[in-house]
Amino acid sequence: MTRAIHRTALLLGLALVLQPLELMAAVEIPAAVEIARGGGGHGGGHGGGGRAASRGGSGARTGFSSFSGGSNRSSLRLETRPAERSGRVDTRQGNRTDRTDLRQSNRTDRTDLRQGNRSDRVNDRNRTRRQAINTWDRNRPNWVNNNWNVNRPWRYGWYGGSTWNNWGWWPGRAAAWGLGSLATFAVIDSLVDSAVNNETSYIVVPDSDYSLYYSSVQVSGDLVSFQADDGSNTLTFRADCRSGTLNGYPPQNADEAQLLNAACQVAFGQ
Repeated sequence: MTRAIHRTALLLGLALVLQPLELMAAVEIPAAVEIARGGGGHGGGHGGGGRAASRGGSGARTGFSSFSGGSNRSSLRLETRPAERSGRVDTRQGNRTDRTDLRQSNRTDRTDLRQGNRSDRVNDRNRTRRQAINTWDRNRPNWVNNNWNVNRPWRYGWYGGSTWNNWGWWPGRAAAWGLGSLATFAVIDSLVDSAVNNETSYIVVPDSDYSLYYSSVQVSGDLVSFQADDGSNTLTFRADCRSGTLNGYPPQNADEAQLLNAACQVAFGQ
């Protein structure tokens, strides 16, 4: 009787213990139930081992996958860093180039500005000088008036037409300069008349950079002295209208040839 009671208590205790194990085994380790219930130890062990191996394999794969992912991230970081460095180098190089170009541009702008200012100052000086010289009543001779071409107090009227064809240097140099002729008396007369009417003491010599102060013309025989402006300075010249020389020499360029002719037209043209 006592043995029966002990056996019954043992079975009840075992049942109470096995019941939570069955619940746990149903979720995690089903092979344990087979063992607890007296299932084949070999089969259960084999199945459990297989499942454990399977779980281990799964865990191993998970661990490898995690490791592999870390390796990929490391590789990505290793690959990204040189790219970032290269990008930063390119950016710095680009910034240096931009700064260099900007400095060069600023230098060019300053050079252009200085050159422009010099040109403006030169032009201003020329205008100021001409305005100062252009005081109408300053040293203006009596013959400079509305009838200037008939009031000249010397012999005149012999210069004109194609007088320059008699200058020994004319054919060769005129051809080299592309000059077929020089300004006629009618052109110079019109310019002087307009200047007189406007009380301006100079005319711009046609096709040249010179301005002739026609009221400065003084005559002695065939020789003429006068003043002209070359755009920078007021210069004094001597012209021989017979031989066609300027300051004792043939003109050195087309501008000088036009200036020589204009002075001779004012002095002797008709």
